[in-house]
Amino acid sequence: MSWEEQLRAIEGMVRVTASEIALAAAEALETWIEGCPESDPRAFLAAFDAAIRELLQRKPTSAPLMNLHHRAVRFAEEMVREGVPLPQMREELRDWLRGYRAHIATSRARIAHFAAEVLADAHVILTISNSQTVQAVIEELWQHNPDLSVVVFESRPLLDGRRLAQALAEKGINTTLTVDGAMAYYMDIASAVVTGAEAVSLSGFFVNTIGTRPLLLVAQAQGVPCYVATQTIKILPPLLREGLPTVMGSAEDLTHGWAPPQALNLSPLLFEQIPDRLVTAYVTEEGVTSPLRLATVSRPLGI
Repeated sequence: MSWEEQLRAIEGMVRVTASEIALAAAEALETWIEGCPESDPRAFLAAFDAAIRELLQRKPTSAPLMNLHHRAVRFAEEMVREGVPLPQMREELRDWLRGYRAHIATSRARIAHFAAEVLADAHVILTISNSQTVQAVIEELWQHNPDLSVVVFESRPLLDGRRLAQALAEKGINTTLTVDGAMAYYMDIASAVVTGAEAVSLSGFFVNTIGTRPLLLVAQAQGVPCYVATQTIKILPPLLREGLPTVMGSAEDLTHGWAPPQALNLSPLLFEQIPDRLVTAYVTEEGVTSPLRLATVSRPLGI
């Protein structure tokens, strides 16, 4: 596909994982590098920066794309400062992007491995929404403990929890799907809470599906440990520590065919910020780390 076709394809990626978007973006940038007509390194750098900004315009709330922009442009800037010839610069960037894609492709399995060590004694896991990283963690735990039970909260308004619950049940894992309001009820039997993350800020919070914060608050009140399983590509760059902009769903996501009165205000929030004080540890492809030490796994170039 051409660069323009790949841009349109990325814009049309809905209800897919952050990793899938990041992989598609890195592949699109390789296509862009091949076709860029610039012959001056500084002009190439400016055009490269603009190309990644085009990707971000298609997915403005994607933490991995924010991260990709920060890391890839920094790498290109370093090469310009060092006087790297443009043909070598193009090849170095292509190699960097291939390494970036390979890192993403293997990170989920590494996260699952580290999570299996820290959660080896867990018997009942609670989670919310749909995360392929959390799914990988649960499947790894189940391989070691076939008696593992999982409770998935449905995650209104998009009900993404249904997809995770279905995937786990089809694997043969003992899975219960329930309403978000049952958090306190099921916390009585929980060994741990495991969630994913849309973005992670080094300013002391992470962003995830609405409903995650009350889940972790209930867990804290009852002394249940909470783990956030996330790839390092979701750690926001230093200049973007405020997190993602507020994301709202459509009114139809909230009403599901019900016709509300015109005077009623509808607030179909999709994501929220959750403070690090509610997190026992982050589990990344670099290992298990406390929130205070999270910056140590956020390397400048990420590969």
